[in-house]
Amino acid sequence: MGVRLRHFIAYGLVACLLAGAGLLGFRFFEVAPLSPDLETPKRMLAAARPELRGRPLFFTPEVLPFLREWKAAFGEEDPKQLVNAFEAALQSPPAWRALDRKWRFGAVILAGDPAGFRPLLEHLRRSPDWTLTRMDPTGYFFERSPAEAWTVEALPSALEAFRDSSPREQQFVRLQLAHRLMYWDDLPAALALLEEVLAEAPKSPEAWTQMAAWHGMAGQWNESLAAAQRALKAKSNYFPARVAQAQALVTLGRFGEALILTRPLFAAASDHPQVLLLHARASRGAHAYHEEVEVLRRLIDLLEGRSQPVSVWRVYLGQAYSATGSVLMAEAQFRAALADPELGEAERTFATKALEKLDYQAETINTELPTGPAPSLLDEQMLRL
Repeated sequence: MGVRLRHFIAYGLVACLLAGAGLLGFRFFEVAPLSPDLETPKRMLAAARPELRGRPLFFTPEVLPFLREWKAAFGEEDPKQLVNAFEAALQSPPAWRALDRKWRFGAVILAGDPAGFRPLLEHLRRSPDWTLTRMDPTGYFFERSPAEAWTVEALPSALEAFRDSSPREQQFVRLQLAHRLMYWDDLPAALALLEEVLAEAPKSPEAWTQMAAWHGMAGQWNESLAAAQRALKAKSNYFPARVAQAQALVTLGRFGEALILTRPLFAAASDHPQVLLLHARASRGAHAYHEEVEVLRRLIDLLEGRSQPVSVWRVYLGQAYSATGSVLMAEAQFRAALADPELGEAERTFATKALEKLDYQAETINTELPTGPAPSLLDEQMLRL
């Protein structure tokens, strides 16, 4: 049976490399709380058991400025190189395991937006040798098992810690906790917090954007779109809500509408992998293959600059080049991807078959595709494997 290039593994199936399934992981918060306890992981670090502080700690980049007493555990290691290695491991549990064998981490702190470390979060969540011992508005804290596990029953104490904060900050606490609970796959607890905030602030764009994310996690994409539109009604230029709106449209298959939204998102946030992925998906679905090429090239450059793997994206770029008739460029991307021994089996099979057919494609593909959303004759009749 032939395989259409445009029907190669859907972008959504590899979105977990960047954002995780079901929800585009853009940072949904533009609130600027006054309390450093809400802006930084300092409270979580301070709560760590004293005996852990003399051991190496795995951390997300947001944590580096606050390590202080933990830094000595890494000796003379170059902080920049350490952060680059750690950042790459956020997307690759095998790479993280290699680092753990080297450093024998005493704890793991994952601060910042969970979209940026979804693969590692899921890995630790399922690993019997690691236990989540704390969750607060700024992140997750893991210790080696056996350890006392954090449970949702601890939420009241997390909220109580901010009882003296302003009402706005207390709403922010609940939104942040709801966001983390969604990534911890506790949708009921997350929904309860979101409903509390909306009861107090029914026009909150942050809360409605989080509700859009919640519906997306639940697979309710029409409801997600409606919630994003509620957020934009409250604040028309709220960037996270526009991202949520575009995500819902892409998932609903409304690619032409989505592309109108993702073009300005791409222009405004061309250094954010999740936004790039969203624009690539919209471009692909709308048959805007030249735009897909542009954004995938940008994504590869960005990830290479962060020392993250790019071979799977080279396969997608090769597919996009094929759709524009750029056979030589497609061939180069497929060969570069196949040179990576860590390329996945499905992608390797696809790239190998694509290369076998490129000679035939070179004889038949000779027309430039439009950059708009109109269906392409080439896409429907010629790009077959």
